[in-house]
Amino acid sequence: MRRYLKELKPANFSDIAAMVALYRPGPKEHIPTFIRAKQGLEPISYPHPALAGILEETHGVIVYQDQVLFIVQAFAGYTLGQADIVRKAMGKKIPDIMRRERIRFLEGAEKKGFSREVAEQVFDLIEPFAGYAFNKAHSVSYAMIAYQTAYLKANYPVEYMTALFITNSGQQDKVAAAVADCNRLGIKVLPPDFNSSEANFSIECNEKPAIRFGLADIKNVGVNAVMPVLTARRAGGPFKSIEDFCRRTDLRGTNKRVIESLMKAGAMDCLGSRGALLQQIDRILWLSQNEQGLREKGQTTMFDLWGASVATPMPEIGLQEVDVPLKERLAWEKELLGVYLSEHPFHQAALQLSSSTTALCGQIDIEMVGQVVTVAGMVSSVRQGFTKSRRPFVSATL
Repeated sequence: MRRYLKELKPANFSDIAAMVALYRPGPKEHIPTFIRAKQGLEPISYPHPALAGILEETHGVIVYQDQVLFIVQAFAGYTLGQADIVRKAMGKKIPDIMRRERIRFLEGAEKKGFSREVAEQVFDLIEPFAGYAFNKAHSVSYAMIAYQTAYLKANYPVEYMTALFITNSGQQDKVAAAVADCNRLGIKVLPPDFNSSEANFSIECNEKPAIRFGLADIKNVGVNAVMPVLTARRAGGPFKSIEDFCRRTDLRGTNKRVIESLMKAGAMDCLGSRGALLQQIDRILWLSQNEQGLREKGQTTMFDLWGASVATPMPEIGLQEVDVPLKERLAWEKELLGVYLSEHPFHQAALQLSSSTTALCGQIDIEMVGQVVTVAGMVSSVRQGFTKSRRPFVSATL
């Protein structure tokens, strides 16, 4: 569709609406004719001069259902209601009705002064279109959305992509596709972070605007689960350490699975390494819950001689470095975020193989039908099975 639109060079809204209607099985084969006629590379031809007014907007190509109705009305004297009956009959391809309507169409055309030969040509032309031609009102509605979103994406790309992430939150395949589009547009997508993220995707303005993953957009984590974290951060500023986090954040309503998912996704990297935090997850939860219990009992402060209050000392958690292999960390990101953010496990291999491959898996599309391509990828899943004749096979995802 992008390639066709570049060739078309739309000059008005009608061109976009026509492409929406044409870019579907059936009408799609007429797109090159539509483009060449619009560009003046081939003359616009009409089945009959009487149809010029109906097909002028679409450069002589039948595009819309509405045009079929107008042609039947203009050529054979049908009312629009009768013409719609013909269109439905053509769409359902009911032989008896088609034969009856063909005779009626030819008789009507002859009464209006058209030769039988021309009438047959016009009927044969509109018959296949009636089955798959698109309603113009629908095309215009979709084209308006396409035009508005294209404008926003072109002029406000960071805001547009952030909105797209929020809309598709929870749908990991769509989030991954949006991340890939951000890479193409040069927009950085930052990982979730306790000291920077909001509940949902948000814009972060540094030297260049970027999009920050939301805490609630991590798998197994919802908005309610991260509200205590956001409330504590907004009240007291960024967390300085894991102990500071435990002192200020009420985790009594947060279960271990949520905290584990936040750690594995990298949201708590600002407080310690993932391996170290995961090793101490039970102690972190206990300290936070204990601190909130003490606060409610009024035991979290002590008073000196001058009446000032200071926080009761809290035992250090004592994080110890635990090495987590890069492959495992990336697997956690893929599982919990739906995408590799810090690095793709295939990245290094892809650099070495770039000269010997013609395409990546994600670049293969219908345009390549009939071509021979050399691809490289990473096997992400393998399933073994047997055919009905008991021959073994393997189904793998690259």
